[in-house]
Amino acid sequence: MINILGLNIHLYGLILGGAIILALEFSQRLAKKRGIDSETVEKLFVWAVVFGVIGARLYHVVDYWERYYSHNPINIFYLWEGGLAIWGAVLGGVFGLWISWKINRIKYGFLDLLDIGTVALPLAQAVGRLGNMVNGELYGKNGEPLFAYEGVLNVILFVILWKIGQKKQTGLVTGVYFLGYGIIRMVLENFREADAIWRIGGIPVAIIFSALALIAGILLIWRRRP
Repeated sequence: MINILGLNIHLYGLILGGAIILALEFSQRLAKKRGIDSETVEKLFVWAVVFGVIGARLYHVVDYWERYYSHNPINIFYLWEGGLAIWGAVLGGVFGLWISWKINRIKYGFLDLLDIGTVALPLAQAVGRLGNMVNGELYGKNGEPLFAYEGVLNVILFVILWKIGQKKQTGLVTGVYFLGYGIIRMVLENFREADAIWRIGGIPVAIIFSALALIAGILLIWRRRP
């Protein structure tokens, strides 16, 4: 936490805010290249961010409900303390984007808009991992800085998506993101501490979502075949 003119500012929130602004900037740039107006992008982006934060927090709260939040329910609202899960954010963001697309009857295709919203997502994730560093989170079972590993891999994924995004191939950016981040998360999940992993039936939930993302990514990429 830092204090500016008597105002307490939580670094975690500041970092996440910066990540969101950065994602919007690159989404706007790609939208311009694809002939999608900035007003539409901004409108959809607000919905995606709001639902993304809700989804990210909900995933985390369900994960830690028995261990922590059932005894400290008010802390559910303390977002500045950390605790936003990326798969929850992705699902929530996609849902928010779809709802806005339907309600506002946007003239552009949903997958085209999803590509716009997805292209800078790994870059925002990389910046967001700095928040984990500030809060002392996301270290591996042997002390590895998993936040740093994932941050670097996400930047690489962003570079790949940005190059792919220059060509208008509907759904390809989203497909490569799901495939790429699914692999990243599946690999790094093996290095997390056992008591920090949410499991269902003995299987890490993050692995389940990563596997589903891999399948979705492959299907989206496959549909681009001539």
